[in-house]
Amino acid sequence: MSTISNPLSTILNPITVSGSTGSSSGSSSSSGGTGSTGSASSSSGAFTGASDYSQDLQDVISRAVAIAELPVTQLTNQEAGLQSQSSELSTIGNDLSALEAAVQGVDTALSGSYQADVSNPDVVSASAGAGAVAGTYSIEVDSAGAYASSLSASTWAGSSTDAGGTYSLVIDNTPYSIQSTDGSATSVAAAINQQYGDQVQATVVNVGSAASPDQRIYLQGTTLGAHTFDIQDSAGDSLQNQGPEGSAASYIVDGSGNTVTSGSPSVTIATGLTVNLLSADPGNPATITVTGTDDSLRGALSSFTSAYNKVVTDLQSQRGQSAGPLQGQPILAEITQVTDTLATYFTSSGSGVNGLAALGLKLGENGQLTFDSQTLDSAYANSPSAVASFLGSATGGGWLESATTELTDLMDPNVGLVTNEETSLQSQTTSIANQITAKNGQIATMQSNLTQQMATADTLISTLEQQDNFLTQMLQTEQIDSQSIINE
Repeated sequence: MSTISNPLSTILNPITVSGSTGSSSGSSSSSGGTGSTGSASSSSGAFTGASDYSQDLQDVISRAVAIAELPVTQLTNQEAGLQSQSSELSTIGNDLSALEAAVQGVDTALSGSYQADVSNPDVVSASAGAGAVAGTYSIEVDSAGAYASSLSASTWAGSSTDAGGTYSLVIDNTPYSIQSTDGSATSVAAAINQQYGDQVQATVVNVGSAASPDQRIYLQGTTLGAHTFDIQDSAGDSLQNQGPEGSAASYIVDGSGNTVTSGSPSVTIATGLTVNLLSADPGNPATITVTGTDDSLRGALSSFTSAYNKVVTDLQSQRGQSAGPLQGQPILAEITQVTDTLATYFTSSGSGVNGLAALGLKLGENGQLTFDSQTLDSAYANSPSAVASFLGSATGGGWLESATTELTDLMDPNVGLVTNEETSLQSQTTSIANQITAKNGQIATMQSNLTQQMATADTLISTLEQQDNFLTQMLQTEQIDSQSIINE
């Protein structure tokens, strides 16, 4: 069968596929027989031949495909690992979002832990917010102040020819060009509000009836105090009648004798304590009593404890003998550092509340927090201001600002560490999926080409086998004929 080996050696050259290389050769078979022209099925990869070597040719195809599929198997395993990491990180991310909301809940509860009651609600109203301290305050309102204003002297009669800078707004003798769409009262008022709304507000009022409207522009300052507001036409003529000149508000806090003036009717007389000046009552101070309760704060800290422990449980499940898919990943250490910072925050303030333990939140050896509401009640009863000072606010220092900043660094939708890691894992997974698709396409092409090559080889072998069988039969016939002649 030496005539078969040369064609086979050409067909069974090493087979190369992008990403892997494999080589194989057909093995000889001792069985004999005859057959018809070979055939093959390239769609399934199962080769069906007519020669005695068809199974050997099929083994060549199977071996080459198996070698080519090794990188695909490796990529598939990597893809599954990345998907598992992404799933676990998504779960932790959701629990971190819940923890972030719990911290915000503490901030909200602390702001709502105080209430302010006033002795004369006709003179002032008051509200207590973050940083407020329980106590009694007094405020004497000498003047509630007034806003300066002006009103059009007559019915506004602008037209489309008065567009753009035809009119000028004059504030305290300083003119400003008005860029309106047309000269109507509505467009001029809109232009004033858009361009100079931080100094004056313009409204269109109807001083007539519904049947006989009389539209005019009313101007009012945005701050209390003496101001003049006018609108002038292109000739420089005034179109407004000046109203009250306006005046600043004035008040005295806690009988200090120090008169304070303000351009706003809303003033802050102590941290977290906002007072609205409603009317003047000289010589008669109004009393404001700020009281606090830790009911809301108690519930908020309890919710924080549960949310914190859930995140810690998530992190612990990624370590140890039964570690999850994120074991050893840097993001795990980043998150752990944040949770540790939240639980161990400490301040050297002499207020008596220096850490969460003083509020009843104790960190156990297992990394979990426990909350004792009685400890919080005691701390709050002793010094509400110390509790408020330690907690601070999301933007005003203390534990709340620290916790808010740390969690934002993790969960910011644009630059958060967890957010970025989730995006990275998704990108890696997509890249590997694309590689798998490409390699599977290469393998399918290789298998189809190889099957066609094996079919050609099988056809050649089958033809040679038939020729060999024919020649063998001829020799056998000649031997029989020769033997018959000898015997005669």
